[in-house]
Amino acid sequence: MPPTVTALARSQETLWEFVRCFAPDDPGCLGYNVFGTMPLTGPVDLAVFRGAVRDVARRHDALRIVFETIADDPLIRIEDEVEPIVTFVDLSGEPAGRVAARRGSVLGYESGRAFDLRQGPLWSVTLVRSSRTDHTVAVSMFHLIADGWSTGVFLRDLAAALAARTGQGGPLPELPLRYADATAAPRWSATERRRRTEFWQRQLTPLPEALPFPGVGEGAGGWSGGTDGPGGDAGRYAGLDVTATAKVTIGLPADLARRLHGYARQHRMTPFVLSLAAYRVLLGAMTGWPRLVLGTATSGRDEPGATELVGQFTHNIYVATTIPLRTTLADAVTEVRTSTFAAMRQVASFKEIAQAVNPGFAEARPWPFLLLYHSWFQSAPPAGGAAGGRAGAGDEVREQRSRGRLPVGAEIGPDRRALWAKRGEPGMTVSDDRRSAELNYNPTCYDRDAVVDAVRGYRVVLEELLRDPTQRISDLKLS
Repeated sequence: MPPTVTALARSQETLWEFVRCFAPDDPGCLGYNVFGTMPLTGPVDLAVFRGAVRDVARRHDALRIVFETIADDPLIRIEDEVEPIVTFVDLSGEPAGRVAARRGSVLGYESGRAFDLRQGPLWSVTLVRSSRTDHTVAVSMFHLIADGWSTGVFLRDLAAALAARTGQGGPLPELPLRYADATAAPRWSATERRRRTEFWQRQLTPLPEALPFPGVGEGAGGWSGGTDGPGGDAGRYAGLDVTATAKVTIGLPADLARRLHGYARQHRMTPFVLSLAAYRVLLGAMTGWPRLVLGTATSGRDEPGATELVGQFTHNIYVATTIPLRTTLADAVTEVRTSTFAAMRQVASFKEIAQAVNPGFAEARPWPFLLLYHSWFQSAPPAGGAAGGRAGAGDEVREQRSRGRLPVGAEIGPDRRALWAKRGEPGMTVSDDRRSAELNYNPTCYDRDAVVDAVRGYRVVLEELLRDPTQRISDLKLS
């Protein structure tokens, strides 16, 4: 019986529109993946390892997804079997001083691996041997089939499958539900759908017309936006590497994280919402703008048992607030809390939101979610921290830069350079344990000093919120 062909799940719409914007004909070439690693201690039999990877592929439907068509609204199918891409790299013969660098190079390449969406599989596993008993396992998955949480699920199941095949554990238990069931569209009435889309129309219009972080050599707000994307003057991006990336990381002391958890509990919110609110306060203090929209994501794993699945579940929400500078920090946090919970109650698909806020959406496609917010905020998955690792607990700021990497033969036309620049806009990631924060950005497009000041300022906002929550945003001294 041939595999069933279906449309994308609602939770996949946002990311599909995004990758189609940057590589319309071959979105898999972008290397837009989620990536995770785990250590393996002891000798590893490669045949057994490959068998364990196949076991995990059979277990999770999302790992057998391939694309039937590439279009604005594509079709996908779930194959009965796929042959996993398993790469083995043996560094055990390398000089000891070179192993770490070589391993980092291999893992860096694999994290951005391109995938053939029509052929599949849309994920790969790499086993790096540093010595006979020291290995690193890495999994890279095209973001359309897996979210950040999924990397931890995959690696946990792979470890269990290895244990079962070597007689050190029992077989993996049956999964409680299938991916299609967990991501099935809700059965809302027409009235409920209209209510949700009207909510987003009120919250998100007018769309952002400027960005809070200055471009190189510009002041805040210098990069104009709107429904067609930031930057009406394509010439300003000429000669810039709009694909370059960098991250600036600062550590947050354990005591600060502990007290923030206490503040969050006391005021009936999660540490994530409190961290989001602090970022909103920071941007307001930086720009002086009363109205700001932050983009973030919910886990989307609301169905019982969904946390056990590999798959793309996250739904974006957009937290729109109008907070004057005379507002106290405590009241600003409360306003963000209220707005975040309201947005979470009104989750809708990307196409529903886009059609509500942009009447020309159908003609403008691909039209990415980047255009709906001023800045992005997210929490790293529990398996890691913020992507750059933990910085020290002091005021030290760490920076890491990477050259952009385009697929062979790919070009960025003048009409897309502005969107690439918007893609590189500074966005905040906090570690799951709230011990570090980082801003990821394009260093050729955005002012480095402003980014460094902002990541330091974020820590100041957190500290000041605990020290004196009655002070006004306008009274904050960020440096």
